[in-house]
Amino acid sequence: MELAAPHPSTMPCNGHMTIAELLRSIKVKRVDGSLDKAIKGLAYDSRLVKKGFLFVAIRGFSVDGHNYLKESMDRGAVGVIVEKAVCLQNKTTVIQVEDSRKALALLSAVFYGEPSQKLSLIGITGTNGKTTTGYIVKSILEAWGEKTGLLGTIQYITGKKILNALNTTPESLDLQRYLNEMVDNDIEFGVLEVSSHALTLKRIEGCALKVAVFTNFSQDHLDFHNTMQKYFAAKSTLFKYLRKDGFAVLNWDDPMIKKLTEKLKCRVITCGIEKGAQVRAEHITSHGTMGLSFEIQTPDEKFAVKSELIGRNNVYNILMSVGTAYALGVPVEAMSAGIRGMRSIEGRFEKVEEGQEFLCIVDYAHTEDALKKLVEESRMITKGRIITVFGCGGDRDRGKRPKMGAVAADLSDIVIVTSDNPRTEEPMEIIEEITKGIRKDNYIVEVDRAKAIEKAVSMAQAGDTVLIAGKGHENYQEIKGVRYPFSDKNVLREVLKENGYFTGKRHC
Repeated sequence: MELAAPHPSTMPCNGHMTIAELLRSIKVKRVDGSLDKAIKGLAYDSRLVKKGFLFVAIRGFSVDGHNYLKESMDRGAVGVIVEKAVCLQNKTTVIQVEDSRKALALLSAVFYGEPSQKLSLIGITGTNGKTTTGYIVKSILEAWGEKTGLLGTIQYITGKKILNALNTTPESLDLQRYLNEMVDNDIEFGVLEVSSHALTLKRIEGCALKVAVFTNFSQDHLDFHNTMQKYFAAKSTLFKYLRKDGFAVLNWDDPMIKKLTEKLKCRVITCGIEKGAQVRAEHITSHGTMGLSFEIQTPDEKFAVKSELIGRNNVYNILMSVGTAYALGVPVEAMSAGIRGMRSIEGRFEKVEEGQEFLCIVDYAHTEDALKKLVEESRMITKGRIITVFGCGGDRDRGKRPKMGAVAADLSDIVIVTSDNPRTEEPMEIIEEITKGIRKDNYIVEVDRAKAIEKAVSMAQAGDTVLIAGKGHENYQEIKGVRYPFSDKNVLREVLKENGYFTGKRHC
């Protein structure tokens, strides 16, 4: 499968739009040059500029697009969008704006004919659960007979084309291009995972949401947002993109999100297990590794659901999906069929089976709350011990490292602390911060992630569960700025085979 990546965005239809027509959606501080020039395409990466393009200079975290204005002009840019006042010694039109990120998003929406207005677009945010909820919503809508696209952490699906995702939420220009592809493919519904980074960086400016979903809230990304209050505020901005006839779907059982029910000036649907939720789960039964069954009460009727998904987390993911479907007018028959047809999602409580007599699970859990719930859910279906392998990402929220160490050691029988994506940090320094939170002596350290997985398998006995947490679906490990091929699932399968697990018995 191809990896999604930025590429030149050219005019999606015959004819060209002028700079003046394109600028109708943004506030301009200053213009130097003609606005009557035809624009053939947009780019925020100077390397992708072609003749007749408009280049938008963005200040990034490590690179400033303003440093590449000359390169963009050399490549044929007829205009540039900037935040800084610049004077260019040629005929290139210079448009100065307050915020070039916001400008890029709004320009992109206009350039592609505002595709979100032609879709029923569903935006899903939350610390955890975005991906699973998105796939369940997609499954329900398709069970209803509706073509549905999806842009999220794992994949970008815009029709027949499926790409491996580059970011949870694509950069605004790429996002609008993908939404336009959905429109071109006669897709009615689009499901969009929306990260707090994307909201802060204004990637979904120019989007109009039919439904906005907030799954849950717990600590993450404080390296970026600094405080929980700012993190929550960033997540909450999702609702400003709702259409006038739109719905907010909220987790009633999450105390932070519950407060929004009184603040939002839109139609709200609440989902949860606690009393008072409009969409409520009752009589929940866990069937271990076989899945879940329970009843869902909506404001109109009650119906039974069965799912192959495992654990309490997925009760909530299903509820948020049903709340979304209810807002869209989906009948309960399609809801039930969509939930029943939903199989496990890559890297989300995903079982890896090679005939071994113990359970192996790969999961994306990379926050304290997600790791806690992962181990707790695993405990409910495990007769023996829980052996947890995990690490923490480098250049990310350092405050969660000791907390994750504490949770893993407190709830697991054995913990192997290893590397995740150390990025530019030293792996052992990250591990030392993790182990500062561990209060028990039930852990070992193995920096090499592949060897850590191998040790976990070698320790496992019949009835145990081996949890490999943190990377989930990822197929790389980033070390010193370089991404090396690495898949927890593939490594785990190879280790199991090397240990003689093929048919349920060790080969001697």
